[in-house]
This record gives sequence, structure tokens and C-alpha cells, in this order.
Amino acid sequence: MRKMIRLLAAALVGAGAVTGAVAQDIPGVTLTQIPGSYSAPVALRAPHDGSGRLFIVKQGGEIRVFKDGAMLATPFVTVPVNFSGESGLLGLAFHPNFGKPDLPHNTEFYVFYTRPTGDPRLGSSPDQVVARYTVPTFDSDVANPTGTIVLRIPDLASNHNGGDIHFGPDGYLYISSGDSGAQNNPYHFAECLWKKPATSASACGDSGGTQYYLLGKILRIDVDDRGGTVGAEMCGSNGIAPAEYSIPADNPHAATSNTCDEIWAHGFRNPWRMSFDRGTGNLVIGDVGQNQYEEITVQPAGVGGGDHGWSRCEGRHYFDASGSGTTCPATTGTIAPAIEYSHSNGCAVSGGYVYRGPATAFHGTYFYGDSCSSALWYATASGSVWDADGIHRTSSASGSVYGFGEDEAGNVYITRSNGTVWRIDIEHDDDVIFADDFE
Repeated sequence: MRKMIRLLAAALVGAGAVTGAVAQDIPGVTLTQIPGSYSAPVALRAPHDGSGRLFIVKQGGEIRVFKDGAMLATPFVTVPVNFSGESGLLGLAFHPNFGKPDLPHNTEFYVFYTRPTGDPRLGSSPDQVVARYTVPTFDSDVANPTGTIVLRIPDLASNHNGGDIHFGPDGYLYISSGDSGAQNNPYHFAECLWKKPATSASACGDSGGTQYYLLGKILRIDVDDRGGTVGAEMCGSNGIAPAEYSIPADNPHAATSNTCDEIWAHGFRNPWRMSFDRGTGNLVIGDVGQNQYEEITVQPAGVGGGDHGWSRCEGRHYFDASGSGTTCPATTGTIAPAIEYSHSNGCAVSGGYVYRGPATAFHGTYFYGDSCSSALWYATASGSVWDADGIHRTSSASGSVYGFGEDEAGNVYITRSNGTVWRIDIEHDDDVIFADDFE
């Protein structure tokens, strides 16, 4: 790691409404708990509207607002969900124009969730969906209660749902989806670019049985261009007409036949948390492994169409028996992870963020974690060159790491299994504390 600077622990403990601070093993870094209790918090988001608000996503269906040093009493919105296992409310993304009076779509935000068990479904388990919601006015702390379903993904189980969503630097919405939850990827959904039934013997495109698609992928759609005819290869628009999105013309499969054109990248097991590096535009994806390895993968800015290897590969190693003794991606042509670690360190990676906040000495530091650990981990991200081993432990705060978030200024936050949310505070070169230290 690059040279770090002095701790600010004492000053942060003394800040007004802060409820706790934990010094880390990275010189210059302190974890500071923000007030409030948030059951099963899986993500934190902030609109770039100048309000300073933080929106905390609870897996049970609520989004809560942290404003002016406290959690507001009324939820921002409550989404009806199936909350079981890894299902529930899993993602939130504010439209890039949110809160900007002179721009279109300025009241819109999007969520990813599992539909309630009683709702219509396309597969054997409740659908995973993306829906659009709105607020009545720009500064509203309570959203309109009803949303519009934009995209549906049929599913087989309550696990491996992915569920993270972000608007990219290009203004398109990116969506992560898991491989259906079946161990060993027996149906090969992650490799298929087209629809297929849930049988191990069927090939991509077989027409028999219930059709599944868009599983084990990163998707990319244009939610601003909507209202058109649903094309045959708009797989996520099953039962939705007119279309609530369109396919960007430069999506990698938009000009091919018998492909789901929403697909931006494929070959994932469970890309649970991902983020865009606001400095480079790269998409950094934490993909949960199965038996032995966890991985962080980098999709370069503006580059789609990559095969990330599952289930031929788990991390940089062959997973299929046919490849025993050889190394991925040497003979597979797949994309190798930037970071890999074994299950001696954890069990399920929680992808984080590349830090681009006020402390410029830390720019390029990737903070992340694992849901079987309470430790904050980090690696150095510099273009495509990352730390050789890719994992550095720090001292822990209580609660396993569920997810991460980033505020408008670029400060990074951690959400934990015990219902707490922590900010990663980093000393400035000029010893100035962040303006939003809840004083």
C-alpha cells in the first residue's frame, strides 16, 4: 500500500452524534458508527442531489433515510418482498438526474427485489425484479408508495440472487443476477446467452419446459428510452408491454440472434455486490464462490461481452473435473479475477468500493469484506494492476460485512449483519475532518 497518514481516532470519537469509533490497522483509518439500528442492512446509497442524505436498504423491504444526524422515523419506501434466505429487497439506484430540476427523470429511483410468494411468477420460485419508483417532490423524504415493474427474471430458489443495481457513467442501469442457487451450476445458466429449461441435459435454446434466462449475468439496459415494442430478445420484458426499457445499441449481443440482449457480461455464480470506480469508470464485481475461492473481478469501463468463467472456473482455478490440474484462464479464454482468496479467509465475498473520497492519499484503495468475517479488508487498485495477493485484514468491528455504500463526497460505508452502519473515516492531508461528521 502507498504511504498512509496519522490516525484521527480521538477527534472522531468526540464528534457530536457519532455512536462509536474503532481504529483500524491501516494508519489514518477509523471506522465510525452512524446512529440508528437497521435490521438486515444490505446496501447504502446517496443521490447526487446535494441533500447529504443517506438511504439504507433493509432486506426486509424498507429503505430508511439518515438525515441531519439521525434516522428518520418514517421509511422512505416499503417494498412488498419475499424476505427469506438471500431474497428480499437487495438493491437501490437513484437516477443520475435525481433532484436536478431542469433534467428529465429527476424524481426516479430503481430497486431490485424478490416478489412476494403470492405474486404471479415466471419460474418455480418468486421472480427477481427491477422496479421504478418516484418521489412527489425533489426534497421528499417519503416516496410514492407504488412502483412499476421494469424487468423480470424467473428464478428457481431463494439464494444466489445477485441483486445489486447501479447507474454507470454512461447513464445506463447495470443489474447483477445470480446463477439460480443450484450447487455446481448443473443447468449452466451462467454460460448461456439464451433461454433454457432447468435440466442438466438441455442445451442453451432448448424449448422444452419452463424457460429460464438472465441468470449468472451482469445486465445493462436503457431505462430512459421506454414505451416501445418488446423485442423477441428482450428477455426481461416477459409479460411487460409496452417496454419499460430498451437495449443500448452497443450491448455486446444486440446484433446477434438467439441471445438475451440485456446481457453485458456472463459467467458469474453470485455477483452479490458490485460498484463503479468513480475515478476510472471500471465496474468492480464481488462474485461469491462455492467450495474453495472467492473473487473480485474488474470489468473495464465501456467494455462488455466478457465471460467470467463460472462454472468452468472458480477464481483462477478449474472447477470442472475436466480441467483438473490446470489454471484458469490459461486454457479457457475467460476473465481472471483481480483478487482471489481461499475459504481459509472467508466464505462469501461482499464487494465494496474503490475509495475516491476527500483523502486523496487513499485514492485507488479498494475496501471490501466477507459475510463470514467482521473485518474490513483492502487492496490497492491502480488501473488493471492490483495487489499480488489482494487481501489485507484489518481489525474488526462487530457484525459480519453485508454490503457497502458511497456518499456524494466519495466516503465509503459498511453495512453489517448486526444492524449497524459504519463510515470509513480517513484523515485528510490537512487534518480537516469531513463536513458531515454529524456534529
